[in-house]
Amino acid sequence: MISLPLMINDVILKVTINFKDLEVKKDMLDSGAKDVKESDIVIGKTHLRAYEDSKKHITDPKAITDFIRRNINYGSENANYIEVNTRKYKDRDFYDTYIIPAPSYKPNEVNDYIYGTLVNNIRLSSPDKIKKTNISLANIGFDELFNGEFYERLAAIKNNNHNPLYIRNSLMNAGCKKQLEILDFFNTLDYENSKNSDVLLTEELNTVNAFFSDSSKINRFLTNYKDIAINNYDSYMYLATLNNLVNGRNLEWPVLSEEQQKILIKKLNSNSKVA
Repeated sequence: MISLPLMINDVILKVTINFKDLEVKKDMLDSGAKDVKESDIVIGKTHLRAYEDSKKHITDPKAITDFIRRNINYGSENANYIEVNTRKYKDRDFYDTYIIPAPSYKPNEVNDYIYGTLVNNIRLSSPDKIKKTNISLANIGFDELFNGEFYERLAAIKNNNHNPLYIRNSLMNAGCKKQLEILDFFNTLDYENSKNSDVLLTEELNTVNAFFSDSSKINRFLTNYKDIAINNYDSYMYLATLNNLVNGRNLEWPVLSEEQQKILIKKLNSNSKVA
């Protein structure tokens, strides 16, 4: 899974991203006869562990996606899904197998990084707990594609014709295929609400950070986390604007639940009394 920290109106929350409609086969046996192991990726008769060092996993997200893409026969009936194995259970010689969608046959740096990270987090986790990775969209090239120049081009196209199909076709003709591919890919994923523990007022983060010197690891971590949340929200707004114009609807990303809103109101009231 992936966590996207977002700062919205001085509140930092996390949106959890995962593949949609995952099928999980529980308690699969580590079969030496088939030469399929834990933490493996299986594409038909091809599997990743045969290409890895026995003591070192391939972990680069783009390399993972590229390996999968190179070994899929996109013209076959079984090209839509692949299998990804978790690590073994701590006390048993079994793992879980996730049936996940195959990547698009078109390379796209942002999509490939997101896809590869999701795959890595399955195969390098225990069956009991799939880890989450915080992602900065800016750091994986999102802001190079969704920038002021792109939105000036989008605004000019929109001013000529508000029809979503016209806007999509005009963007394709204007060399903006990558942006549309990213939007389409994000719309295939599943999004979950933040847990209560993941919702944080920026004022709380700033208060905690004030106790540490600027050069301390904690200060640098919290400052970087806040910057990621700010930049991710900017990326979210760019993507939401494009989705609204091209698909005629809002992004299906979760908002704060009623319970979380009540918790934030209590925090805000408490802070205002202290002030």
